[in-house]
Order: sequence, then structure tokens, then C-alpha cells
Amino acid sequence: MPHAVATASAPYDLSGRTAIVTGSSTGNGRAIAVALAQCGADIIGVDLHPGQPKGFEEDAPHTHDLVQRDYGVKSAFVQGDVTLEETWEKVMRTALEMTGRVDILVNNAGILGKVGPVHEATLAQWQLVMNINVNAVFLGIRAVIPTMLAQESRSGGVRGTIITISSNAAYHGAPEKAPYCASKGALISMNRALAVDYGRQGIKCVIVSPGIIATALNAQELADPSRCQNYRSQTPWPRFGRVDEVGSAVLFLASDASDYCNGTDLAMDAGYIQA
Repeated sequence: MPHAVATASAPYDLSGRTAIVTGSSTGNGRAIAVALAQCGADIIGVDLHPGQPKGFEEDAPHTHDLVQRDYGVKSAFVQGDVTLEETWEKVMRTALEMTGRVDILVNNAGILGKVGPVHEATLAQWQLVMNINVNAVFLGIRAVIPTMLAQESRSGGVRGTIITISSNAAYHGAPEKAPYCASKGALISMNRALAVDYGRQGIKCVIVSPGIIATALNAQELADPSRCQNYRSQTPWPRFGRVDEVGSAVLFLASDASDYCNGTDLAMDAGYIQA
């Protein structure tokens, strides 16, 4: 089945580009991989779990099979822990063997971690959140930048795009989630520095900061009106986001349509942090 590039407008045509998506098996990562593949990007998915993702029907195809089957793009899956250097070495080998390039990195993998008063958290719990949410992003960025710098720039001057998924929790005091908030705030500061350091060299560095997104794992819980009442009452557009909306936001930032958005942090939380 041909992919959707034939009907996509030119600024969103990602044909010939290779995207690495971490946490690709389910939730936001799956939706991001699908959105990029729909516009022609070849996909390298990275996740701890190669098996059937929880929250899907038993016959639902894995992300790397889905994008290849439905959109005709090249795809590969790397099973690994994104906090380990050897995982990123394997990711880069896979990408270069498959297409010879890396155009898009989406740092999506992350965890909520310890929920509760910070004085009750152990150092190990704090370090786990920082390791997955921050250190893994550093490793991914460090891995792809040499390849991106070596590539010819497109007509808009961009050699590669790094998109990191943060959270609106970086901007407000989410109760009993201090490690998570700190990690997501670190990503925003890191992105600003990267935009300054690599923008002149043609690497676009941007952030997406979602609010609460309903996934296959939490959609039933979030459908209960008694859940997250504070969030619902303070959001100008009081509903939860969808994974396909995260995918669309990433697609925009990965595409030529956003090439003047270096350093951008795209908040997608229905206005919660503005309220």
C-alpha cells in the first residue's frame, strides 16, 4: 500500500528522510511513528519491549510492521535501554545500514517515576527518573549529531531535526511529582542551549510539551469525570489530549513547514499553563 505522501502538501513530505523514535511501541511514540511514516519518513523504532504492546488488541501489528505495511516505508526495530550507550550504538548502526542517514530524532521515551512527597523519595528513585528522562536524551542527541552535521542541508538550511518530548509539568507545580517536573524542565533548558549551539550548523532543536494525553493504557481511567478534577477545572478547553494530536505536533516540527522554529517549545495542553 503506498504511503500518504501523494496527498500530503509539499512542506510535510518527508520522503527520503529517516526518523528515530524512542518509546515507539505504544502511546505517543507509536502515534509519532505513524504520523511521520504517513508522510514518507523511514522509521527506526526504539523500545525496551519488542512484544505485543499492552493496551492493544492481540492482533494489532507492532509499530515497525504497521508503518511498513500501511505506508510502504522502510522500518526497523531496535530493542534496548535508551539509557545505555550500547543501545545508541546499535540504533546508529541500524539507521546507517538501512538508509545511510538520520534526519529526525524524536526523544519520546520517558517515565513518571516516583509520585509522592520528595522527602520520601530515595536517591535511586530520583536517579531513575533523571536517567531515563534526561540522560537518555543526552545520549540520543550525542549519537545523532555527528551524522546530521555530515549531511547536506535541505533547501531551508536544515541538516537534521531533534524533537524532544517534555511536559507542561515543567511549567507548573504538579503535585507530588518533583522528580518528573525537574527532569522535564531540564529538557527545556537543554533544548535552548542546543538551539544556540547547533542552529547555525543546520540542526533544528525543538520541544513538544503536552498536558495529559489519553493513551491506550490510561484512556479508561481518564474517562472517569472524578479523575484529575483540578486539571479539568483549570483547563480552558477541558478535555485530555489524544496521541494522534501529539503525532501531528511532532510532524509539523519535523517538516519543512516549521524550519524557522529553532528553539521552539510547543505547548499542547489546551491552555492549562496559561490559566
